[in-house]
Amino acid sequence: MDVQTEMKGTLGKYYGNKIVTALIGIETDVNLVEAIGKELSNENNVEDVLIVTGQFDIVIKVRFPDYEEFQRFVVNRLSRMSGIKGSKTMMVLSIKKEMGKDMGA
Repeated sequence: MDVQTEMKGTLGKYYGNKIVTALIGIETDVNLVEAIGKELSNENNVEDVLIVTGQFDIVIKVRFPDYEEFQRFVVNRLSRMSGIKGSKTMMVLSIKKEMGKDMGA
């Protein structure tokens, strides 16, 4: 079984039909960082686009109604964008505080 199939099975089972929130660090061609940031900001499920310093050039926060839609975005949209060299996805397991609001224990 390949890694993508295994991850789909494991994460798909974990998330089921739950809302999926993730942070994605993106490495880009430095000359295209602004254009890529603007393009990402036009995506419906992309909530935040941050141009940053350090390991990544852009960090985005995404929220999808289910894991299948999230996977389609990563595989069919993000991975095919011109100028993106690589990315690392951090799946959110729980949210304690968001936009200054305490989300509970």
